[in-house]
Amino acid sequence: MRYFVTYLIYIAVLARAAGWSQDSWPIPTRVWVLLALFGVLLFSEQALTRRFSWYPRPYILVQSLLVMLMMYLSPGLDILSMLLFSLSFQAVWYYPTLFGFIWIGVYSLAMLGLFLVGLEADPGISMVVSGSAANLLMGSFALLMKRTEDRRQENQRLFTDLQTAYRQLKDSAVQAEALAAAEERHRLVRELHDSLTQTLFSMNLAVQAAQLAAQDAPQEIDEHLVRLQALSHSAVSEVQALTGQAPLYTPAQVGLETALRQLAEERLAQDGLQVQIEVIGKRQLSEAVQAAVYRIAHEALNNVTRHAGVRQALVRLQLDPPRASLEVTDAGCGFDPGEVGLSGGFGLGGMRSRAEEIGWQLDVRSQPGQGTAIRVEEQVA
Repeated sequence: MRYFVTYLIYIAVLARAAGWSQDSWPIPTRVWVLLALFGVLLFSEQALTRRFSWYPRPYILVQSLLVMLMMYLSPGLDILSMLLFSLSFQAVWYYPTLFGFIWIGVYSLAMLGLFLVGLEADPGISMVVSGSAANLLMGSFALLMKRTEDRRQENQRLFTDLQTAYRQLKDSAVQAEALAAAEERHRLVRELHDSLTQTLFSMNLAVQAAQLAAQDAPQEIDEHLVRLQALSHSAVSEVQALTGQAPLYTPAQVGLETALRQLAEERLAQDGLQVQIEVIGKRQLSEAVQAAVYRIAHEALNNVTRHAGVRQALVRLQLDPPRASLEVTDAGCGFDPGEVGLSGGFGLGGMRSRAEEIGWQLDVRSQPGQGTAIRVEEQVA
């Protein structure tokens, strides 16, 4: 639109100059040549500006000089001052704002200089005043459009930043959801390993015992089947608790000491494991710490049942300051901790993970043939 108006102004000046040349006095050939040169630069400016971003500034300077030269060659041809309208717009558009308006002021001073080369007073004053006002108006319009364009570009940049932030937030939400799902799966597998797996192991032992009894002591089959039924009910309860269909048992409901003694009774009933409980001190631990310590004891006793080859274990809970601790020991076959490792799987690795979650430290001491001691201790800053 801006270029269209500029072209119209130039065509209007050409038409008025042709009419002036017929009605008043002939316009010098030099002025026509300069007008033609002005037109060539005008109609090529858009294409050159797209190719060379620096081109508009020298273009404005050259076109301004051409207009001033034409005006001084034909001071009576006031229509030439209209060519400054588009140049005033471009000066504010392409130059810094203050410099653009100074450039417009230079146009007014140049028009005042026409009085020195024969411009008549009355038409000259009218041309200078109206021309200066029109140039200032075009500059102000350019400033308004320039600010509008700046706001548009800023809004576009903010919109682009917002889209980028939205995509990043969406990606983060997907990653967070996937992480939460993975953590939940890990928690569920760990809970299944710590509870249901041991129950299923005990059920397998009960089935094997029933099979042996069928051959050697048939009168004991009913006892083993009753035990198997109790274990199956326990497995169902554990699954319901893990899936939220039944209240989840927590040591805080009865206290950690009571929960450990109940665990010892369950191990004796299910696996025949005799667990001695020793509690020193009366300090109250937080609910999260109680739950983690209970689960560590639970898994340690599971390992005794599966791997130690003995039917006795000791659980010692130390609650006196400065450090609370839990230790589970047995006199079984033992193992080499360096070969088993503490990071993989859901046995020792699961115990270490639970200890780290509450800020405690897990230590495993064992040697082949010399039993095992698993100790988890509170870390005091």
